[in-house]
Amino acid sequence: MANNLHAAAAAALLTLITLMSMGPVLVVCNEHLWSAALPNVAVPRTLCDAVSPVEDTPIATRFASALSRGAVFPSMSAAFCDAASLICENHIEISSYGTLSSTQSRAPSIKTINDFQFDFFLETNLVAGQSLHLSTNLHDPIPARAFLPSLVAETLPPLTTDNLPKLRNAFNVQDRTEMATVMGTAAFLCENPALPGEAKACVLTLPAMAQFVVSQLGTQVQALATSGASATETSSVAKIESVTKRSLAEGDHIIICHTVMFPSALYYCHHVTGTKVVQAKIRVNSSVIDAVGICHLDTSLWASEHPAFTALNIPRGAEACHWTVQNDIVWVSAATQ
Repeated sequence: MANNLHAAAAAALLTLITLMSMGPVLVVCNEHLWSAALPNVAVPRTLCDAVSPVEDTPIATRFASALSRGAVFPSMSAAFCDAASLICENHIEISSYGTLSSTQSRAPSIKTINDFQFDFFLETNLVAGQSLHLSTNLHDPIPARAFLPSLVAETLPPLTTDNLPKLRNAFNVQDRTEMATVMGTAAFLCENPALPGEAKACVLTLPAMAQFVVSQLGTQVQALATSGASATETSSVAKIESVTKRSLAEGDHIIICHTVMFPSALYYCHHVTGTKVVQAKIRVNSSVIDAVGICHLDTSLWASEHPAFTALNIPRGAEACHWTVQNDIVWVSAATQ
């Protein structure tokens, strides 16, 4: 009964969500998951593309049943991973995780979600005509995967380090492999308390993301996302063509959903306060990126070893900004526009 109520609430609340992006990111998502309740709701392309291809299908039902009984075997897991557009390979390399070692339970360079941030900047330097350095050209190095079907996500053990053996077994991932290390990192991030002054949720489905967003910001929200980042551009020299700085009132409460590597799509969403959202058109050689950045006005609660302090040569507490990569989603309240 509770699950049905949550699903109904998420569907009803999503109907009221207005999504906006500064670039060609929004599309109408007519996947069967939304065709009945949300036929005309536009969602960011990243999320639309990640809707599970096996939602409400027998293979999802069978896999969820096997999960609940602890009866997932390698052949069943392999078939499910393939049909569900997951990545269940043991050996992977992802630049944002640093050098992965199969002997470590998690990536040692990742202690909080902030350790996935690289391209820091100062708001005062965000001026049209200025050049800036981009280490990744805002392309997300984490490969695309689909969300889990809702029934499977509800049956999967919670993302905690204690549950890692069950989680690895669900996706036929061997211990002491790079994927096992990545899954250990995800579990570590998801089980730890939110950072000071924040609320967080790790979501494996789009309705779960909507439920968290609505619980924190209400139903009148907008989604912003970086778009146009090229996976093939190698130049790190970029030029700012135009800048839009959004309101302080809007930035007082926002949600940032970051992609985190896992066999399925996984987002670490956290509700942060005291920010300003900035948008810019950035040219990198022949590509133009519609970039979304976040300026944190007070970093006094950040860990002293946060990489932004060294990168920007600023003291703890000073304002610091960073760009979001292409698959991240920034949710803002439309009521403050």
